[in-house]
Amino acid sequence: MKINAISVALLPLLFLGEPVLAEGEKQAEKLNASSGVNPVPQIAQRHDTDIRVKVENDGEQIIINATFTVPVEPQLAWAVLTDFDNIPNFISSVQSSKVVGRSGNDVHVAQYAVEKYAFLTISLESVRKINLTPFRKIHERMISGSMRKMEETTQLLPEGNHTRIVYRAEIIPDVWILRFIGPHFIENEAQKQFQEISNEIMRRKRVLASG
Repeated sequence: MKINAISVALLPLLFLGEPVLAEGEKQAEKLNASSGVNPVPQIAQRHDTDIRVKVENDGEQIIINATFTVPVEPQLAWAVLTDFDNIPNFISSVQSSKVVGRSGNDVHVAQYAVEKYAFLTISLESVRKINLTPFRKIHERMISGSMRKMEETTQLLPEGNHTRIVYRAEIIPDVWILRFIGPHFIENEAQKQFQEISNEIMRRKRVLASG
């Protein structure tokens, strides 16, 4: 069975955007250009990360809080988190991702992703408006898609030679099945996708270190 729905399991990747501010654009482009991104069905080297995810689901609103650290400066973490066009290359659930508009500090992105849950295939098509504050915060709001509300905030907090990534999402789904998907399933999928992001950050760090 296949349904069109917003999968909260995909939320960790929904905050991803493309740099639009002059301050962040040049550095992010330089980091992305040197990244040598390869298509995801390769087997990425895993970076062990202490990813903490907490999910609250009262049957109406779903709240996700997550945090993890990576041993890089915020600029490199930002380059991955804002690399829209290459998302399908390192997030396994995303089939396509494309910037469709920019205005000042805002970017609009259209994305299509697929997630499997039991015997269901859940597909996501959405357009989001993302406000960027390099290299500190990404705020996102869905402007079209299969849910009543979705707002997300991702913060990048320097901690010595590490960066802590703090993520929060508030969602009110508009599809009945999502109101009954258990927190354990959501946590597992969030863990998987944050791990993929962490792996890509560390891969790019190794590429830069090798010259």
